[in-house]
Amino acid sequence: MAEERKPLKARNLQIIDHLGTLYATFGAFPLWRMDNVSFGVWRLCDGERTVDQIAEELASRINRSPEDVKPTVEEILNELYKMKFIDWI
Repeated sequence: MAEERKPLKARNLQIIDHLGTLYATFGAFPLWRMDNVSFGVWRLCDGERTVDQIAEELASRINRSPEDVKPTVEEILNELYKMKFIDWI
């Protein structure tokens, strides 16, 4: 089940804040621009939280239901995985 998987941030990924714009990199280059929503999801990828728990945390911050935000969280996590910014444990 996807809900039981726990995303974990890539250890060697660095986030750079340059004048309020966030960039992700595994070294000096290349740089990938990261939007604030994706960054918020990525920050919660500690290998302890499940997808449902991440959705609950974000939903509570924006006064929405977890069911409303879960599809977006799943989409972001899938993209983060494709970019190797997270892994599943």
